[in-house]
Parts: sequence; structure tokens; C-alpha cells
Amino acid sequence: MKKILFFLLLGVSLWGYGKGVLYWAPHGCDEGKATASKHGGHGKGESAMFALMNSEENTSAKLILPDLSEKALSFTLNTVMLPKPSMGGYYAMVAEVSTATRVQSAVRYLSLQGRPAKVSPALLTALSKSALEIVPDPLHREHDRYTASKSYRFILKFQNKPLKNATVTLETHKTPIQNYMSDERGAFTITLPNDFTDVRVGRSENKPSEFLLSVHHNDNFTAYTSTFSMPYHINPNDFWQSQSWGIGAICLGFLGGIFLYRRHKKQGVSRG
Repeated sequence: MKKILFFLLLGVSLWGYGKGVLYWAPHGCDEGKATASKHGGHGKGESAMFALMNSEENTSAKLILPDLSEKALSFTLNTVMLPKPSMGGYYAMVAEVSTATRVQSAVRYLSLQGRPAKVSPALLTALSKSALEIVPDPLHREHDRYTASKSYRFILKFQNKPLKNATVTLETHKTPIQNYMSDERGAFTITLPNDFTDVRVGRSENKPSEFLLSVHHNDNFTAYTSTFSMPYHINPNDFWQSQSWGIGAICLGFLGGIFLYRRHKKQGVSRG
């Protein structure tokens, strides 16, 4: 009976992924696998296509560059083609749709190669991009990536101030929905699930999946919704690599080095 309930819950969560919220996804994303870009948004200087899910006619979008300058993004249906990057570093795609009673926004970060901008990504994350925003704290390094089974911290902000005691929802394509509560400083920490299947040996042999964070907040008779979506990758330690065995090998190598050093030193003394 418990197994039946679990699979019923799982089916509902899969069917409802991103339902009713505005969010970015790689163009051609299939079952959470980023197929439009080799790195699911971590490009090597090439243009990339992204789809804005659940968009409306009056939705606007922009690209914020590493130097905090902005470029308007135009849609073909619900898809945008990013221009060739003029500088390397982190970019932010921001979309928004608003009416008299509701405001929806979606944010996604990209790491693209090009001429070094020499600007800290902290300036980009600190920049207010929407009234309600989920801010990575910090944004991972450019050559790093979100990884399954690891924990990541975020700050929830409203009008650029921390929003406390708000519920944030984490969704993936293969794991039931999880809820988190922001603390007094607007902070919360998520752990990305290890829900990869048909795993092959080698990180590059496994395509990334997608996770989606969403939050709702009401203020002054206006309903605000904001999302944060990014790819996350397989964790080799969950499958073909063992961190404990790796640490053990390092320790054995260190002890072996000490043994050989002492042995060599004794032989030198006896010869003298």
C-alpha cells in the first residue's frame, strides 16, 4: 500500500512540474535533460536557445551582462536565441509579466566564455532583478556546477530586502516536490536529489537535468510569483566514484611516503 501511494504521489509531482509559473528551460528540454546546450546553459561561447514556459503575450525579457549592462530579448513564439557573448562571465536572463493584480518573474544564470569581464558575479546576484527574487548565495564558480546530493544556500528577497518565513518549492522531473522555509534573514538551503537513471560511467556521458525553485508572496493586493531554474549534474560519488575510498588512498599514500622517507634516512645514516 505504501508503494502504491508513493508512486501516485510521484506521478502527480511529475505531471505538475512548473505548472502555472513562469520559468526558463533549455529549448528542446526533454524529461529534464538539457538538449539544446552541451552544458545545459554553461556554454562555450556559442549561442543558445531557451524557452520561457507559461509565458503570455505581454511578457518581456532581458539579458543582463557581467558588467551589469542590459540587452532586450525578443521571442519567436516562446523561445529566445541568445546573442553571441561579447564578454566572458555570468549572465542573467530575466523575464517578467505583470497585470494590475499579479507580477510573475523568472531568473536564470548562464556562464559563457569570451573576453574576460573582470567583474565579480556577486555584483550580478546583488543587483535587484525583480520585485520578488530567489538569489543564489553565493552563485557557484564559473567552472563549477550544481550537483546532485549537494546542498546550496539561497536568499529570498522582496523589494530587495530579505523575506522571512516564506515557503519555497523545489521541483525536479523525477522527484516529488519538496518545500523549504526561509529563516529570519530570508535564507534557506536545499539539497538537490540524486534522481538520475540509466547512469553511465563518466560525467560527460550523463546529460544534466533541471531543477526549479518557485515562491509566491502577496503584498498590497498584488500576488507575486518568482522562479529560479538551473541545470544540475550527476554526482560521481553516488555511482562510480567513492569519496571515502579516495580519501583512504590518499592517506595510505601519505603513510607510505613517510615510511619510505624514514627507511631512506636510516640507510643513509648506517652508510655514514
